[in-house]
Amino acid sequence: MSLAENNLLVVDTDDDFLAKAKELFDGRLPTARSIEAASQVVATSDVRMVLLGPSYTQGSAMEEARTLHNEDPSLIVMLVAESVTSDLLRQAMRSGVSDVIEIPLDEQKVEEAIERFAHDVLKRPKAAVGSTAPAAPEEGEKGRIVTVWSAKGGSGTTVVATNLALLLNRIPDKKVVLVDADLQFGDVCLVLQLEPKFTMVNAAHELHHLDGELLESLLTEHPSGLKVLAAPLEPAFADDITTAGLMHMIEILQENYDYILVDTASMLDELILSLVEKSDQVLMVVDMDLPSVKNAKLALDTLRLLKFSTGAVSLVMNRSNSRSKLDNKEIEAALKISIDAAVPSDALVAASVNEGRPVVESEPKSKVAKGLESVAALVADNIPDSTAKSGLFGRK
Repeated sequence: MSLAENNLLVVDTDDDFLAKAKELFDGRLPTARSIEAASQVVATSDVRMVLLGPSYTQGSAMEEARTLHNEDPSLIVMLVAESVTSDLLRQAMRSGVSDVIEIPLDEQKVEEAIERFAHDVLKRPKAAVGSTAPAAPEEGEKGRIVTVWSAKGGSGTTVVATNLALLLNRIPDKKVVLVDADLQFGDVCLVLQLEPKFTMVNAAHELHHLDGELLESLLTEHPSGLKVLAAPLEPAFADDITTAGLMHMIEILQENYDYILVDTASMLDELILSLVEKSDQVLMVVDMDLPSVKNAKLALDTLRLLKFSTGAVSLVMNRSNSRSKLDNKEIEAALKISIDAAVPSDALVAASVNEGRPVVESEPKSKVAKGLESVAALVADNIPDSTAKSGLFGRK
């Protein structure tokens, strides 16, 4: 319970509720009777989690509670309610509430809530006073959609997408979100070692009410600050996601993010065609083996047959140093597209996936990390000179 005693603040206007909450921690739990008082405690202490009492389940009171999240977006806010309804959950999420706990409040429920968010509390830095989050794209501008796609399974799209997202997320004043559009077997959260509380299924169920604020509350945050729209947790839930629904989510994300990266399943269906049509850039990942090249050729030929432009497609050769007898020029001739970037094979990649720490973080000086930086250089534009000179994307 030491984490709660040092980091958890209970807020409510009801003295009886505050007294019962303190009893759970033998009187050592800090409390506040108003949002204003809570803001002062948060600003002057190590509090990282706030537990709002039932007094804040009403609309006006919950709106008041929103100020806590606005003042410090890294603060984890939980709400205690007499009953948990869909309307309450929707309103709570809009106000920046991470979890709703049903009364009666007991030690086990508090412990479970703390356990769910302990990883975030320990890893997420507290927002600095006066600091501001990266600005959203200027009004009238929309975020750049980049789809990572392969026509053959196992070609490494998720590895490319997750590492690319982390690299782009390093650009100052740029906001990046990674969408896991492999609806049945998405592995983005697994590779990034994230445990999403919400997925795009939650967004799909609220599609008629969905806006930027609600969708933002459904994203999962990586310790780096990268945001992720998680895939369904089970294959059966993929049916809840329509192509139109997912494209609507991406359009909403465009309003608030500079880069929307989309990891995809290895197929050519309605969703992939919609993404190809909507994307500013498509990174086609191809392995250095004949089946992968054959599938890529079929996919590109199909796009051309359907009158889709392939001008936005960039070819990324994965495992480019493999001992295959395929020649780069032969590949380019077969696909009728030039190779734009190459990522070498390395055992470090498998190790990084198993550790849940992408290779650009775990082994930033490795050849495979440099190869991934060359992929990022295809996507990033208007990079500040200081960033380019640092070699962040392998540019000279």
